[in-house]
Amino acid sequence: MIKKANQQQIKQMNMKTVFQLIQTSGRISRAKLSKLTQLSPTTISTIVEELIQKGLVVESSLMDNPGAGRKAITLEINNSNKYVIGMEFNAKGISGTIFNLKTEPIITITHYSNRKKLAEEELHHTILDLIRKLIDSVQDESKELLGICIGVPGLLDGDKKSILVSTPLDLTNVDIYNKLSESVPYPILIENETMLAATYEKERFETTAGPYVYLSISNGLGACVMLHNEYLQGANGVGLEIGHMSLDVNGEQCPCGNNGCFELLVSTQALIHTVQAKLGEFPGSIIHELMEGDPNRLNEIVLAEAVRLRDPLAMQVVGSMSKSLGYGIVNVINIFNPEIVVIGGRFSLLGEFVLNTVLEEVRRRALKPFLQSCKIVLSRHKENAISRGGSILALTKGLEHEFNC
Repeated sequence: MIKKANQQQIKQMNMKTVFQLIQTSGRISRAKLSKLTQLSPTTISTIVEELIQKGLVVESSLMDNPGAGRKAITLEINNSNKYVIGMEFNAKGISGTIFNLKTEPIITITHYSNRKKLAEEELHHTILDLIRKLIDSVQDESKELLGICIGVPGLLDGDKKSILVSTPLDLTNVDIYNKLSESVPYPILIENETMLAATYEKERFETTAGPYVYLSISNGLGACVMLHNEYLQGANGVGLEIGHMSLDVNGEQCPCGNNGCFELLVSTQALIHTVQAKLGEFPGSIIHELMEGDPNRLNEIVLAEAVRLRDPLAMQVVGSMSKSLGYGIVNVINIFNPEIVVIGGRFSLLGEFVLNTVLEEVRRRALKPFLQSCKIVLSRHKENAISRGGSILALTKGLEHEFNC
């Protein structure tokens, strides 16, 4: 039985639609909003007035109003008094970013650490300390924090409150939400980091008919699948773990207990370790020069430059790992028959060489009917995609509260 929306629900949906149109348009008139939404000018005026009273929208400059004798007053998002926070784990440690209501980054603060060595209590303390520093950096008590979203590398429980297992953080069964919410008087959201990055990247694509697959490849390999704008999850509400799909049953054992997992074969961590192990065999490699004598400088950007310069070591290692990535994507295509596969994370910094190698393997191995309808691309957003996706989710949830008031 289909339930009819009541007047309050209709009002909330209309308010959300109007806000999003103002957000995406930059500047827009009431008349244009009425035309786009097909809501009456009176209804638009009522909604806009409420958005202004809530501090979400402001009137701005005048613009030409074709067909009318006077210029129209435009509306834009009010960035002066509300904000959200997106947080992510990365190669440096834990980073938090303040975003305005246009989800534009304002301030980023990073707690530098070796994420493998963060114990459970230290993890909570570090996140709380970072949140406090971000709030203090605003330096304006009149500004309202609408919410905080933390992207976590690993499996979360169905309620998005506990980390069931995180190989990168070396944690299992950690209650992260309840301990943080006891100390932070603001809405907190915990989400898988790959889903957040995929959410941000998805904005560049129009609504797709088939599944949309996002692969986040950095220290590990995460993946998510979206169908009809909903993320595919398992029977218990837990997300997918394509990174632990076995590509080599006789391969190295993964901390998860399996052998030859996808993320053991394809990750920036594996890439850097392999290059480090082979550097002695290539004394003439340009990588030595690019590192400037400091082994700690070896990262994806250095390797991307080495690939651009056609360095034999870089071409060999990146090429081999890109082939493995291609093998994994073949399985993804044959299982999900996706319309789009996005290669994201810091591995995508290696650029077109990776993509071309992947495409070569996929064209050779994937089912042809599925391949014909599938587009494989590199992520456009290679940095901070997780915290940016978190800002979208935090803002969405924060606005739900605003619209319900």
